[in-house]
Amino acid sequence: MSASFDRTDKEEGACPDKNMQLPDYQKDYDALIQQDSLDAGLSSRISFWRGITFVFAAIPAYTGFTSNQPVYLILSAVFFILFLTLVRFHNRLDERQRDTACRLAVTKDNLARFNDDWKQFPTDGSRYIRNDHPETEDLDIFGKSSLYQYLCTAGTIRGQDQLAKWLDQPLEQPEKIRLRQQAVAELAGMPAFTLDFESAARTLKDSGYETARQKLDDFFTSLGLAGQFPRSCHVLILLFPALTVSSGLLAAFGFWPQYTISGFLLLAFLQLSASFARFSTHHRLLAPVYRLNETIDPCRRLLALAEGQRFESPFLKDLQKTLTGKGSAHAALKELEKIKEQVVVRHNLLALVLFNCLFLYDFHCAEKYIRWQSRYRDELKVWLDTLGKIEALISLGVLSRTKNICTMPEIADRRESAGRPLLSFTDLRHPLLRESLAVGSTMTFSHNTCIITGSNMSGKTTFMRSIGVNLVLSYAGGCCAAKEFCASVMELRTSMRIRDDVSEGISTFYAELLRIRNMMEASRKQLPMIALIDEIYKGTNSADRIYAARETVRQLSLPYVLTVLTTHDSELCDLEQEEGVDAVNYHFSESYEHNQILFDYKIRKGRCQTANARYLLRMAGILE
Repeated sequence: MSASFDRTDKEEGACPDKNMQLPDYQKDYDALIQQDSLDAGLSSRISFWRGITFVFAAIPAYTGFTSNQPVYLILSAVFFILFLTLVRFHNRLDERQRDTACRLAVTKDNLARFNDDWKQFPTDGSRYIRNDHPETEDLDIFGKSSLYQYLCTAGTIRGQDQLAKWLDQPLEQPEKIRLRQQAVAELAGMPAFTLDFESAARTLKDSGYETARQKLDDFFTSLGLAGQFPRSCHVLILLFPALTVSSGLLAAFGFWPQYTISGFLLLAFLQLSASFARFSTHHRLLAPVYRLNETIDPCRRLLALAEGQRFESPFLKDLQKTLTGKGSAHAALKELEKIKEQVVVRHNLLALVLFNCLFLYDFHCAEKYIRWQSRYRDELKVWLDTLGKIEALISLGVLSRTKNICTMPEIADRRESAGRPLLSFTDLRHPLLRESLAVGSTMTFSHNTCIITGSNMSGKTTFMRSIGVNLVLSYAGGCCAAKEFCASVMELRTSMRIRDDVSEGISTFYAELLRIRNMMEASRKQLPMIALIDEIYKGTNSADRIYAARETVRQLSLPYVLTVLTTHDSELCDLEQEEGVDAVNYHFSESYEHNQILFDYKIRKGRCQTANARYLLRMAGILE
């Protein structure tokens, strides 16, 4: 039915194998901690020797200049070269430590997904909750303790937005879903690449969504602030610094001092005046680049990883082609990073004054940035969107790295289903439950209406949410928490968490009626649909509830609608025998031992024959 896939690979892009073990994240975490400790010790030693070599370079230099002995100057040069070598090595070590810290954070998050610690992740997708789409709240797609919070590994705001879009989007053709599935499966078989990708984006994720969005919005706004840099200005910003530096050198070496010193001071003053006259314009243009100081480098690294990896799935190949179709996106961001480094320098007051006196520094920064804009402003958003899609694909494969029971679902064509909803699964679990505590369910829906009865806390609601959440994952292109999962493309409607609205004068019962009405209206499209209804009409008295529920089931009993509902009203089970209603009964049950209620959370055919209200009252101390 559906093919399980692997989580750990012997080679990149290998076909997944369900018999392989999950990655040993604890072992990886311990190794990273050890590496970080060794690097920290090495960094301290290098800092010490840097200081020593600088002193050893400074003392001979002073002695050489004062005594006019070249041997001391040569010795000073040797120690200075050694000092620069240690500085360069120390900078690389600092970069490695930052990378190790990001890898530690990613690995720690993966460990957290094996227990309830993932519920503390700050990125929970609450911003994507919409009042007009209650299914996302019913199924815990967004918000605290949600599917999004569990899955999201994206660091860029584009990646977070794209994952939310795929989890909460209009239905797509099976072909599009399968293209994403192939990409998710390929990335799931590339743990080294996905770890590198998540680690490179980690600092972006820690910066916060709203802050990152504001920085990007300001940056894209700045792309339209300036037009072309005039050629005449280009000549002048080369000519004036050349004259200024030349006159300064001539004055330093004593040539025509009565002219060169005055010329140098005059030219420096003119350059500084021109720079200050245009300071506000240049600042408005370059400030957004400065604010992206901590964003450009991670994006450049992500682009380098995406461009350098060899992909096989068509969807990933197309994304990669987008990054390399008009030159290299990575090279463009590397060029922007150099501009950013120059812009950072101008935020030092001494450097700002000195460099503008000598070189018209602000004009050069503005010219380089404007030229960069003219080449890449139209492509930049496309590149960032492409990175976001890759991040979202990696997030959709998280279950493959954290669940032993995991599969890539089969999406049935409409031709196979003849327009009827198809849904079957083996060992289906709720992906947000600890795997050691979750109980799998196996079922093939062969009727249009499934009526589920059972005692309180027996597992009815969790079963329905398991179906809904895994359908959302399937349609997004991700993997499911099941051994096998097959579904046709269906519109998903739910009625679970019903709340009243005092401000609108809407009771709980009427709020549920509105939900059911929306299902009825959706069914008139005569397109495949699945309706998940928990404790149908629980907000009214039993007589009205049973009557309303019967009529609802009758009206939803259509060949292209699959209705799954739970109820405590055993009278609804009689619909199984009613002509014109294609219904079947299922139930959850419990057993009793030593004044305790024991649940096995297994779904069985037929109606429920047990009730546990009096036992629960005794357990709560309400009854003796």
